[in-house]
Amino acid sequence: MNKNISKSVVIVLVFLIALSFTGCLNLANQSNPEEVPASSTNNHQGVFKSIDRGKTWEHKVDLEEGGLIDGVKIQNMTMDPQNHEIIYVGTVASGLYRTTNGAQSWYKIVDENGILSPGATIYDVAIEKGNSDIIYLATLNNGRGELLKSENGGRSWINPYLISELNKPVYTVEIDSHNQNLIYIGTGQAGFLKSEDKALSWKTVTWFDQGIGVQDIIIDFWNNEQIILRLNNDVVKSVNRGETWDSLSKNIISFVPEIKIAAINSITMHPTNPLVIYITYLNLVIVSRDGGNTWEKLNTITPSKTVIGTIPQIKQIGLVGDIVYYGAGNVLYKSENAGITWSSHDIPIIGDVRYTISDLSNSDIIYVGSFYTPPPVPPKKKGIFGLLTIQ
Repeated sequence: MNKNISKSVVIVLVFLIALSFTGCLNLANQSNPEEVPASSTNNHQGVFKSIDRGKTWEHKVDLEEGGLIDGVKIQNMTMDPQNHEIIYVGTVASGLYRTTNGAQSWYKIVDENGILSPGATIYDVAIEKGNSDIIYLATLNNGRGELLKSENGGRSWINPYLISELNKPVYTVEIDSHNQNLIYIGTGQAGFLKSEDKALSWKTVTWFDQGIGVQDIIIDFWNNEQIILRLNNDVVKSVNRGETWDSLSKNIISFVPEIKIAAINSITMHPTNPLVIYITYLNLVIVSRDGGNTWEKLNTITPSKTVIGTIPQIKQIGLVGDIVYYGAGNVLYKSENAGITWSSHDIPIIGDVRYTISDLSNSDIIYVGSFYTPPPVPPKKKGIFGLLTIQ
């Protein structure tokens, strides 16, 4: 009897030792230090608002009908030029949301026509100055790039431009500030197009080489002959509404040699001075003060790594006069003297700030949009006979 017990003990000990050597037993039960529990991530995502220039923040994610928008992936944020209490949030694969009370509550835009999919990705939103009912969306909608238009504040939509090729978005839409009938769009199918009748009909301005997406459009509001485009491999400028184009890439690289044009995140024109143009690249901010001829790298204080070990990605600049805002990682960086000196303020988020906008009528008010994509969870390793596992 005792011999049988001894043999059993020996067998169990040998089994456990073999498992420990093969890495199949995790006696310490340790988790990945970068892993964030799923239950806590949504509390630190979505829209945040500061009313004191970034010193403190409120989480603004309540839906009017109940629930939260703390799980949506924010692609962009657009403020109504007529009413700064109205903000649109475009998402990745979750449609369009709107607030009419400065982010106190949100509701999802539901299309009476059923054209705007609840699962659409919204790349850009443009609102006509002087008429908030007219809204344009640059989208990937039901797997196809579409420009959508509403004439009743988002209650119903039409699709006046459609890309036949699947998975080629309409990336950007811009309304000419001198002529509200003139609409420009940039597409993932290499097209830069215009409509002179509020999107009823279209003309090709330029078809770039195959594979070149037109991702940003900025128009000089002093002289609308001048247009700058961010392509996925270049930054180009026209002084004759797109009849000819000059590349700005060589100028940019000559002043900031480390920049890789294809990795630029955004390009933004100052709202009161079109000669001042900002480019964001990884954790850098680059500015031109003469319309793109010369460039300088701002002496920012953005670290090279975030707290979760990733390179900060500055997605968008917020601008009010000499005040410059941007988010990188989970921090808001702010300069009140056009980028000469900076301060920083923590934002209670996990992951990265994806978008930053400022209220042009009140520079104390800042909104940021964020989402967190957790690192992939390592697959569980099964032990011998599948009896024990390790995370």
